[in-house]
Amino acid sequence: MSNDDLKERFFDAAQEILATEGYGGLKLAAVCKRLKVTTGAFYHAFENWTQFTSEFLHNWRRERTTLIAELSRSAGDPVGQLEALLAGTLDLRHGSEAAIRVWAAVDPAVAEVQKVVDNERYEIVLEAMNKLVGTKDGPRWANWGLNVLVGYEMSTNGQDSTELEWELRTVLEAAVARREARRTSRRTA
Repeated sequence: MSNDDLKERFFDAAQEILATEGYGGLKLAAVCKRLKVTTGAFYHAFENWTQFTSEFLHNWRRERTTLIAELSRSAGDPVGQLEALLAGTLDLRHGSEAAIRVWAAVDPAVAEVQKVVDNERYEIVLEAMNKLVGTKDGPRWANWGLNVLVGYEMSTNGQDSTELEWELRTVLEAAVARREARRTSRRTA
């Protein structure tokens, strides 16, 4: 197994631990136990815990934000972009995402990565919303969509992803309706 493959396995284990046990459960011993490997395997892949967490967070950012944004941008029209974002959003490990937000509240390095992720997510939604509802209202609509996601992730009432999908589709459908209303008002003006 290559070192990159081993690192990916450790990152996946960390995601699972965050999703099931929260930030408090993310420990070296727990990650090794989840993979059924020794700490020697961990230190073969990473110099120390700090390197692991740094690489883990950058991997999370790339896998759960950057790649989804690139895929969305390739969709072309704004509705297609938002549909691609919606699909990618539904595939996120929401428990893990919530745990990373908790972690960010106590660790400035994690908070910095979380801020970058939030900004990247906002920017990609904003690009599409600006095309749908205009640049004046685009920021509000982008915030609305992101607030739905963060609220869903941080909620403790055990929602399932069908609720998140319904909520995000409602935002998208309202944005499309707003675009159609703007087009109709321009034609009749």
